[in-house]
Amino acid sequence: MLGIEALLLIPFAISSKLFNKEQRLIYIYLISAVFYGIGCEVLARLYGNNMAFISCMMLVKFYILSFFYLKVLKSEKVHKAIRILLVACSVIFLADITVLEGPLKFNSIFISIRTFILIVYAILFFLQLMRDENLIERSIFIYSLPVFWFNAGLFVEMCCTFMLDLSFNMIQQAGPQEVLVSMYRITAALTWIAGIIQVFLFYIGLQKIKKAKA
Repeated sequence: MLGIEALLLIPFAISSKLFNKEQRLIYIYLISAVFYGIGCEVLARLYGNNMAFISCMMLVKFYILSFFYLKVLKSEKVHKAIRILLVACSVIFLADITVLEGPLKFNSIFISIRTFILIVYAILFFLQLMRDENLIERSIFIYSLPVFWFNAGLFVEMCCTFMLDLSFNMIQQAGPQEVLVSMYRITAALTWIAGIIQVFLFYIGLQKIKKAKA
């Protein structure tokens, strides 16, 4: 996955001057994903434990995507909820990494909550697009919008990641039972596939930007 994401950075970097604010946040998110992959690999090899880094990067990516949804979601009530959840998730992160599970374990409480919240944001945006009267009046199809494809990529990736988070949590709590390990392997494989789909959808979104600016 790291190699594919790194390759995707090339066309994104070349086209970065075309981006508006929300598209630039997706670009920053992609950079953070590559940094996350490299950091995980390096720390795992050097120290044998990269859990604290994973939790910190999950928080960073949560901030980036929260700002993205602040840009694309229109409801002021949703904006207020996003700001509250930013603070709440930061508190949960601090509690999880210091007291609840610690820096050497997978912080399943924080990570599962943040992933579920991002799934809700993605669903809210899909609903917003389907109900957008401005798009209907201008006869604009939602699949022609770059942000639709970016959101679709995030939604697919987050749904599979959420299942992986839950399975990892159960293994961590109950121990490496055969059924749980098998479930973890299945969800890990699904997450890898979802990551590839996300890269593909991000690339479609990038092409929509180029087409719109042409």
